[in-house]
Amino acid sequence: MIYRLPEINDKVILQAYIQEHYENEENSISASLGLSSSEYSDWVEKIQKNATIGDEQWGKSLLYLCFDNNKLVGLLSIRYELPENLTEKYGDIGYGVRPSERNKGYATTMLRYALSVCKEKGLDKVLLGCYKDNLASAATIKKNGGVLVVENDNYNEDRISQYYSISL
Repeated sequence: MIYRLPEINDKVILQAYIQEHYENEENSISASLGLSSSEYSDWVEKIQKNATIGDEQWGKSLLYLCFDNNKLVGLLSIRYELPENLTEKYGDIGYGVRPSERNKGYATTMLRYALSVCKEKGLDKVLLGCYKDNLASAATIKKNGGVLVVENDNYNEDRISQYYSISL
C-alpha cells in the first residue's frame, strides 16, 4: 500500500470517495477531519499544516490517503501529539475504508502501518476508540494487539464507545 498526504490534485478521487459513502447511506466519513464539510483547498492546507507545524490544540498529526493499485481505499489519521484529554475522547489513530473495499484486510494493514509510525514518533502505547456496534473495527484493533480498557456512553451520539490500548 502507498500512504501519502493529500494534494490539491486529489480532489476528484476524494469526491468519489465521499460519494461512495453517501451512496451507502454513510454521512460521516471516518478519519477525514471534516473533508466533506470543508472547502477542499482549505482542507488540504490544514492537513499539510498539521503534518509540518501542527495545530495549537491538537499538536502534529498525519492524515494519509491510502492507495492499493492506484485506487484510494481509505483514510488514515495518526494523531501522535494529542493532549491526554483529546486522546481519551478521540484516540490516537483513526481509519476508514471505502464501502466497496471493506472486508479485504485494508483496515488491519492501515492500523499496522499507523502503529509503526507512532512507534517511530516515540509513543510507547496508543489509544483507539470505536463504537461498540462496529464489530469490524473492534476486530481490527484486536488483531493489532488492542486490549479493551473502557466502555462508555459517547456524549456526542447515542452510541456506546469502546476504547482499546495497544502497547508499541
